[in-house]
Amino acid sequence: MRPTRLLSLITCVSALAACTPPPEEPSGLTEKQLPGESFYPEGIASGPDGTLYFSSVGTGAIARARPGELGASVFVPGRPAFGVYGMAVDTAHDTLWACTYDDTLPPAQPSHLAAYSLTTGAQTLDLVMPGESGGCNDVTLDAAGNVYATDSFANTIVRLPVGGSQLETWASDAAFEASEPGAFTLNGLTWDGGNTLYVVKTDTGDLFSIAIQPDGSAGAPVAIPVSPALETPDGLEWVDDGRLLVVENSAGRASLVTLAGGSGTKEVLANDFLEPTAVALTQEGAWVLESQLSILFGQPGLPSLPFRARRIAVPPAPLLP
Repeated sequence: MRPTRLLSLITCVSALAACTPPPEEPSGLTEKQLPGESFYPEGIASGPDGTLYFSSVGTGAIARARPGELGASVFVPGRPAFGVYGMAVDTAHDTLWACTYDDTLPPAQPSHLAAYSLTTGAQTLDLVMPGESGGCNDVTLDAAGNVYATDSFANTIVRLPVGGSQLETWASDAAFEASEPGAFTLNGLTWDGGNTLYVVKTDTGDLFSIAIQPDGSAGAPVAIPVSPALETPDGLEWVDDGRLLVVENSAGRASLVTLAGGSGTKEVLANDFLEPTAVALTQEGAWVLESQLSILFGQPGLPSLPFRARRIAVPPAPLLP
């Protein structure tokens, strides 16, 4: 869950040369382990140097793991009745953006978009979501530094313009409405590096593109049929020209969607994750976060410890003819 950049690992030197395999981490790590027995992660974001950030619904903390570190350590301390969800790294402004939810605030709006210093972890901004009831879920940024977040309860995308001081509803549409009362709607959100955002809708499996108009406003959402269909899509990440990574929560999958001709084709990359909620890209590959949130929310059983994110390879982009 972060603003997406092109991956050097899938860039070919020339059309005649094969892409080199993704480099291993210095330690050869294929997972990152999260602290404690009640972390229950939800969001993951990566910095340009490969540092990974993990948000916790169980403790309200944010943990950080630098390249080569197996274990993540607490970067932003948690607090009771507080949860952190999707995140995005903005190195240009020394900022880690995060969706938060504070159970101590109702009847006031408990969902906020917060900003933390990447240097110190100190909170620098706290913006309430528009409306009386909302659920900030995932975050992304565009080239100008405008911040966007999905609201899974109000069925909208909100925006913080560069230099702005409050969130505004940026995109709303009948297609975003819940399929039934209480259903979880807009979720993973990513920017394509140009003038388009992509968003998934968890309750229906829909994928939409939304153009960023020259004046900054949202274009009408365009539904993109995907085959095979997405199942409870959650985290979403732009890989490169015409390719998206998506995690499918209830199915435990990480899939690659290739866009062409107004539709998408899904390829399952791995399918043994424990309730994945988010994915982040580094030069080493894709880090898929296992949340196990159903246990936190009352399903019988104990979580598999340690909580973790697992690394998988991303296939190189096909060579152009």
